[in-house]
Amino acid sequence: MTDGPEFSPLPPDAPKEDRIGTAFLAMSSAAMGSVAWFSALTVIQTHLVAGSTAQTVAQINPNAPDVNFMVYGTVLGLGFTGVGAWILMAAIPSTYRRGALAMVAALGGTSLAMVATLLVYQWAGRGALTALGVLAIGIAFWLGRRAALSAR
Repeated sequence: MTDGPEFSPLPPDAPKEDRIGTAFLAMSSAAMGSVAWFSALTVIQTHLVAGSTAQTVAQINPNAPDVNFMVYGTVLGLGFTGVGAWILMAAIPSTYRRGALAMVAALGGTSLAMVATLLVYQWAGRGALTALGVLAIGIAFWLGRRAALSAR
């Protein structure tokens, strides 16, 4: 045996502790927050559209409040989900990893939320959509609390 230095495939600035659980909990909490956001957005949107008389796409006014509400609400939902994941992953020291995971949570959570709210609304209506939102808020807070505790 030689007395030379031991080979390590990890660079010297590699993290010393595993934060995969924290990242998973934070991303899951953000995704559930997104489901709650889009549930509320869809409930409000269905109330706004109820008075619309447009029968075709050409008749839709692009400046109508219901159109702008959905467009801006979708963008804000993406931001809400990403920022929520970013905040919950504060224990991850790498800004690059934290940012990438927050973007994945935002895009994945928004996709999940849009599909979930569409299906629930089509199959069961506004009441089930409201119940989905309340359930998603509860799960988001529970997962967020677990993420915060795992980061300690």
